[in-house]
Order: sequence, then structure tokens, then C-alpha cells
Amino acid sequence: MIKHSFLLFVLLLAACSAPRFVADTEKVPFRELLDSIISDQNKLHSLTGKARISVESEDFNGNFFAGVCYRKHDSLRITVKGPFVLQAGSLFIGKSRFVFLNRFSNQFMSGEVNDFSDRFFLQFPLKLSELIDIFTATVRFGDMKIEAYRIVDDQFYIKATDMATTYDIRIDPKSGRVSEIVYRQGDTETLRCNYSEFQRQGDIYFPRKIKVVRPVEKQGVAIYYVETQINQPLDPEVFNIEIPDGVEQLNLQAGAAN
Repeated sequence: MIKHSFLLFVLLLAACSAPRFVADTEKVPFRELLDSIISDQNKLHSLTGKARISVESEDFNGNFFAGVCYRKHDSLRITVKGPFVLQAGSLFIGKSRFVFLNRFSNQFMSGEVNDFSDRFFLQFPLKLSELIDIFTATVRFGDMKIEAYRIVDDQFYIKATDMATTYDIRIDPKSGRVSEIVYRQGDTETLRCNYSEFQRQGDIYFPRKIKVVRPVEKQGVAIYYVETQINQPLDPEVFNIEIPDGVEQLNLQAGAAN
């Protein structure tokens, strides 16, 4: 009985450590690979986590701790803490509206997501429209034309084009998830996203480390999840941002949102 239990443990351990895909383009068609990534991303229904965030730009460099709550197709809340674990600000993004509370300036603002999709908040060089995908490690492929598909450095490599954009995509065979995607307009690299330190929770591989770089603007954000809980029930109250008395409401049309 003990021998059988040990054998079962070994088999389970081997199953967990075995790569999801064999790094062989003959055995794994690129469409199967991309469909698998999309399927995995769609399995993420909720996320709660604590993260360390580093921001680098020509205007600002800093480190934060943040709490992250996400509910699929609906809500993202990021609560950032600054020095001495003081709450610096909270940002909520819903289906159509957002709320941003800046505790340092004692101001808040809200509006339609579509109207301010290109705005930056919380000193992050990330647009409002990008935040959900970045914090949930979601990569959107669109209608791409595949120009190259091969193995590079033991990873799947795909080069694709979509209108004026060229994509260089690397996929980790062990997790079956994107490890890097580079966006180019002509010869100019506009955005680079890296995902690493994948951990398995249930049937989902999720990266602990996410790094986003905009080379032209010399901006970068690194997100390191210290802990995460995947697809656990969420109390809707966690997405509420309570606006304290005396906080000034800003008109976004009149000034910057950072």
C-alpha cells in the first residue's frame, strides 16, 4: 500500500513538472498554441493579490506596494500604498465607469472609461485601457498574419503582422503561456511585455512577474505578485472606493489625471 501511494505521488509530481507542449513546431501547430493561450486566459474569472510595483520614467521613479482585485468582464481595483504603508491612492475600473482617489492630494475623479482610455493614473505609464490586460497577464492577438514560426532558445517563436503592427511573440512550452511579446511600428519598437515565474493554481498558469517597457518614451513598469489567489469567490464590496469627507472632486476636462 505504501509502495502504491509513493508511485502515485511520483506520477502526480511528474505530471505537474512536465511541459504542456513539446518544443517542436512540427508537433504543435501555431494555431493550436494560440488557441490554448486564449483558452487559458479565458479561465481567469477572478484574481486577488498583493504586488510590489516599480515605475521608471523620465518624470518619475518609485516603488509601491499594491493590492489587486479583479473580476472577469467587470471590475479591477488597484490600491497603492506608499511610504510607511500609507494608502496613496485607489483606482477602480468597471464596465463603463472609473473612479480614482488620490490620497496624497486629497482629490478624486470619475468618468466614462471610453472617454479617458488614454489617461495615466497612479504614476503608472500605463493607459487606463491597458491596466486590466497588464495586471491579469492577458495578451490579445487580434487578426494576425503569421510570417514565421520556429523554436528559438527552447521556446516557441512567432512573428506576425496586423495592419501596421509587427509582433514578435515567445511562448514558454512548460506553462503554455506567452513569455514575451514585442510590438513594432515599422522599425520602431513601441512596447515590450515580459511574463515570467509562472505558477500553477488549479488549471491556470499565472506569472508572478510582469514587466512592461515603452522604449521610445523611456518608461517601464515591473509588477511582482508576492501572493495571488485565482478564481476564488469575491465580495462585491472589495471594489467599492469610499470617498472621505472633505475630498475635492476634480473635473478631468480641466486638468491632468496623474
